[in-house]
Amino acid sequence: MLVGMTTVPAPLPLAPAGNAPPVFQSFFMGGFECSTQRRPSGRRIDVIDATGHDRFAAQDYARLAAAGLRTARDGLRWHLIERVPGEYDFTSAQAQVTAARAAGVQVIWDLLHYGSPDFVDVFAPEFPEVFARFARAAAEFLRAETEGELWVCPVNEISFMAWGGGDVGYLNPFAHGRGDTLKRQLVRASIRAMDEVRATDPAARFLHAEPLISVQAHPERPEDHAHAQANHESQYAALDMLLGRLHPELGGGEAYVDVVGLNYYPYNQWHHHPEHHLREVLDMGHPAHRPLRGLLADVWARYGRPLLIAETGTEDAGRAPWFARVAAEALAARGAGVPVEGVCLYPVVNHPGWDDDRHCHNGLWDYPDALGGRAADPALAAALASAQRAEAGEPEPAAPPPEPAPAASTDPAREALTRLARAAPAIAAEAAARDRDGQFPAASFAALREAGLLTVTLSPEQGGLGLGGAGLLTLLRRVGRESLPVARLYEGHLNALLLVSRFGAPGQRARAVADVRAGELFGVWNTEAAPGLHLEEAGAARWRLLGNKTFTSGAGHVTRPLLPAELPGGAGRAMVLLPAPVPPERFDPDFWSPLGMRPTVSFRADLDGLEIGAGDLIGAPGDYYAQPEFGGGALRFLAAQLGGADAAMTAARDVLRGLGRQGDDAQRLRFAGVAAGLEAAWQVTLRAARLLDTAPTERALAYVALARTVTEDACLLAAEAAERAVGARGLLAPHPAERIVRDLRMYLRQPAPDAARLALGAWVLDGPGPSDLAADPWDPDGDAAC
Repeated sequence: MLVGMTTVPAPLPLAPAGNAPPVFQSFFMGGFECSTQRRPSGRRIDVIDATGHDRFAAQDYARLAAAGLRTARDGLRWHLIERVPGEYDFTSAQAQVTAARAAGVQVIWDLLHYGSPDFVDVFAPEFPEVFARFARAAAEFLRAETEGELWVCPVNEISFMAWGGGDVGYLNPFAHGRGDTLKRQLVRASIRAMDEVRATDPAARFLHAEPLISVQAHPERPEDHAHAQANHESQYAALDMLLGRLHPELGGGEAYVDVVGLNYYPYNQWHHHPEHHLREVLDMGHPAHRPLRGLLADVWARYGRPLLIAETGTEDAGRAPWFARVAAEALAARGAGVPVEGVCLYPVVNHPGWDDDRHCHNGLWDYPDALGGRAADPALAAALASAQRAEAGEPEPAAPPPEPAPAASTDPAREALTRLARAAPAIAAEAAARDRDGQFPAASFAALREAGLLTVTLSPEQGGLGLGGAGLLTLLRRVGRESLPVARLYEGHLNALLLVSRFGAPGQRARAVADVRAGELFGVWNTEAAPGLHLEEAGAARWRLLGNKTFTSGAGHVTRPLLPAELPGGAGRAMVLLPAPVPPERFDPDFWSPLGMRPTVSFRADLDGLEIGAGDLIGAPGDYYAQPEFGGGALRFLAAQLGGADAAMTAARDVLRGLGRQGDDAQRLRFAGVAAGLEAAWQVTLRAARLLDTAPTERALAYVALARTVTEDACLLAAEAAERAVGARGLLAPHPAERIVRDLRMYLRQPAPDAARLALGAWVLDGPGPSDLAADPWDPDGDAAC
């Protein structure tokens, strides 16, 4: 008996064939999401392809084994295997089965995970036989490739597929009001598939994975009790049909249920509501929430079969605590006599969302890098390791004594790079995902904020590092190496702070310092479409904005944007620092459909009618364009661009190393030319920063134009060299080189590149040459400090 929970009766007799208690190689398992259904739009989902699992199967299975996850769930993609009716080609699955065997990982193979070939009609009378023929071919292939027992899940979540595809039109075949019909069809198909698998391998084992739910009537709506109970009981219908207890004409029997898989997620308990979308989800802290161990006991009492939590997980920061709780409940149920044979972390790698391609942070590992590496979620990894120790009866290790916090470096540049080293993994891990979904890199800026990098340009007295000059450029280059979109947004943040610090009144500077220390994100939005952004008086000490801004980088996330705007009567252009975020409805995301730099979310903003106070005007008219600050600010984006070029060459180098082609002379010559160009551009950029502090403004700005010219040429050469080095295969998404080169080419399109070259040419032709004592035309007085 489970104390305080459902009584566990003696188990029912097990099926006569092949139903000894399962021997999984590990209690904790990892599952690779393998859905292949079509969306209502017609687009087919292929999560195995989207996550790179097919390309990096060897690395993925080696990682599973190293993490102690020696049993896995994975899937065959039927639509790729049977492109022509009756013809089966398992090439698409070969890497997965080979990798699993090489790593010694036992796999439960899904045959139908929502998706089928386009020629298949799941409502057709012949569907069970069509699926059975595929199942036999799959069994023959898998039996030949598998050491030990063959495990198969014929149809994943019959109940959910019947509801989603037969009742509400969410999944293919997008039917409505035909859920029961589809459920019976899927049961028939599962039965016939099991027959064919057993004809190939009589000892084959089976998992049926179904949602585990708990539905209760809301205390304030007791009239819903009957409907709530019916919904709760519906979770058992598919298994009851397979056992022949319900609709025995389908051919079910005791031999058709082996191990019962239960898919359990945070939203699987709710108070019933006649309008399903209005139901109240009962999370773990809700008084009506039932402990998982009790739900498992209910299923054991009903079926007497071994149980497996076949899927469980959630997203973002909830991953670790959710998994820890589920693992603890499963072990508690097992300790009380319920035969829980395992818990499968599902999915084990992050994947794009079914509906919107967003990056779902729901796995232990993230999207792959160029060589198949995947960053782990540290909290979930720790929760898994703790659960594994608990399952093995091992004590938790003693917590190590806290290490003393390292003393901050007295060198601001070194301290900034030390802080970036803490933030860099989060930035790098998020880069590919944000490119895919086009969302703002929130995790990256959370990491920058936590590392104290949003305040680096503030003075030490203000809580910053007082970073500037070469140190600031070095920091921006390093951020650009991790992610160009993040570097672009970060540079805009620092630019706005520098402008307020340079031109703001004491109170304005103090307010900006307080805001940035509180976590506000700044930015500069200068570009606009005609007729631009104007100010008009709106009463005593009040101003009203009229017009728009385009390319508003960080739209919806920059909370303190700085906006140059025209004063009335031709009085000049003033800087406006908005004291609050722009309302989200004022942004037009359709403006922003770029090839690269997608995560900068540089929308168009309609600012008509927004009002500000006189204290929100920064500096005097014309200060925004004051030199040399305005022209010299280009050095910051040059540093970020050079970081992007570094990343492009690193990605290309990784491809060459993976192919064993780094020794090719053609590649060595190509990389040598790029390295020379990037180093020359970097040294020119650093010297330009020194000249801004020491040389006359005109000469310094001409040298900035030189830095712009040399950097653009060097970065374009790097982009072309990366493309030539990796070839077409390396430029296929989600390869990092494809994204990085795209971002780099987009970010190089800075304002007025030809004007910079013209300014450089004018200085060379019209400016003073070197004196007799100097050989350097940029140092006509022979001042080596320049």
